[in-house]
Amino acid sequence: MRRPMMVLGAFVATAMLSHAQVNGVNIPSKYGSPLASQTNYTGFGDHVVGVNYGSELNQLFVRCQNGVLYIGVTGNLEGNGNAIHFYIDTGRSQSNTFNLTTGCINCSVQGMSGVLFDHNPDYVLGVNRYDDGQGNDNIYIDLHDLVANTSTYLGSVAVGQGEGTVDFGVKAGFDNSNVQGVTSDPNAVGDPATAVNGLEVAIPLSALGNPTGAIRILVVLTGGADLGDACRGTYLSNQTLPALNRGDTSQQYPNPAWARCPNPPFDFFPFDFTQLPGDHYVTVQPCPVGPEGDVNGDGCVDDADLLVVLFNFGNAGGQGDVNSDNIVDDADLLIVLFNFGAGC
Repeated sequence: MRRPMMVLGAFVATAMLSHAQVNGVNIPSKYGSPLASQTNYTGFGDHVVGVNYGSELNQLFVRCQNGVLYIGVTGNLEGNGNAIHFYIDTGRSQSNTFNLTTGCINCSVQGMSGVLFDHNPDYVLGVNRYDDGQGNDNIYIDLHDLVANTSTYLGSVAVGQGEGTVDFGVKAGFDNSNVQGVTSDPNAVGDPATAVNGLEVAIPLSALGNPTGAIRILVVLTGGADLGDACRGTYLSNQTLPALNRGDTSQQYPNPAWARCPNPPFDFFPFDFTQLPGDHYVTVQPCPVGPEGDVNGDGCVDDADLLVVLFNFGNAGGQGDVNSDNIVDDADLLIVLFNFGAGC
């Protein structure tokens, strides 16, 4: 077991998320360690200085605290209607596929109907970007309930203008200034950890049916949809988090192209994540319902919570991992100490 070291810097980093804006800027500084990193080149183009194209997903960060699910994705999103989908499994659905038929707010989500997932998504938060080149550059946010078969447009947020709040209390911010991270070269993928800006969303658990168990999440980057062709569906990129090649990073996958049509080497269509090595989702432990630092969920931050962290110190996540960064360490200890006595 590592010896706890109460470092002030660690406390500042972990406490920051409670106060920092959900603006897509310096995402790693707010969350700690990523839950997934990109290991596949981007088939949607690399965003470099002086170009207005390129979409990529570099790293995925997730935290759940005070009844809010915070998700950060470093990367880029081209303003041509490309979209980032958050496939969220809260335990309501018993199926690893869906058939969304109501509404076409974000058609690329509807066009993913029939795709087979490694988890059982029951909600999708869809975020797409349109930049008309005349000063109107926004991300548009939709929430799809895959169990109830409903789609709700939540609102828009201006790109690069900080945090915005839309319907259901959802907050979002997008900064497209990233010029690092993965590349479009399959022979020189690059380092996803060098990208720090991108998309952030904050989703109140009330918008997700107030789940009390673990939450599983997959992030997917897509192009547009062709719902008029039963074969095509949605144009699917090779950018997901976790990465398509997480089970074999020596393999570099091209874009699958249309989610429902064969395109070698992806000859399992509709697209089937279960045919790829590894699990294509990350797991977030149940969100604390009590004060931050209430590890055991009894509503009070006290000696019992402190002992849970100390007894699990050094473990790779699990009980005592207060900030959900997959390590029980000084940061978790400091959260408990800072909030000691809350709710008691």
